[in-house]
Amino acid sequence: MDFCNITIEYIKEEDIDAVLKIERSSFSTPWSREMFFCELTDHPFSYLYVAKNNKGRILGYICYWLVFDEMNILNLAVDEEFRQKGLGSALLKFVLEDGADRGAQTVHLEVRHSNRAAIELYEKFGFRQAAVRKNYYENPEEDALLMALDDISVYRRKERCLKAG
Repeated sequence: MDFCNITIEYIKEEDIDAVLKIERSSFSTPWSREMFFCELTDHPFSYLYVAKNNKGRILGYICYWLVFDEMNILNLAVDEEFRQKGLGSALLKFVLEDGADRGAQTVHLEVRHSNRAAIELYEKFGFRQAAVRKNYYENPEEDALLMALDDISVYRRKERCLKAG
């Protein structure tokens, strides 16, 4: 995938339909339109970005909260057609840089215990398992791994083109 032809930008209200399509194909308990709209309009600590190709098609998205110096990644998903091509890595790297630039020191996230691809992605970026949240997920019921990255100061924006991992 040519990441010089991919842009990552803050979501706009008109992007929500495309994000919902990816959300519904990615998660057994997807966020609703209202939840995305609320992240976009009601939370000053929420940051929601979309990755678009040069034709404007949304290929993936990521959402995080930044409260004081702690970042919490809430949601990351890539369109089925573009998975396993480095886009998830590019989105994660982008928000780690974004969060570091905004003063974040640490990062936390929850991930399904069975989601090996996501766990491997996070581990590649230095996340470690910090705890287990019992029965955190529904449909199906499953534990979540709480993963943490204790210092994101190494992430700074350096390149004009996105590079995976």
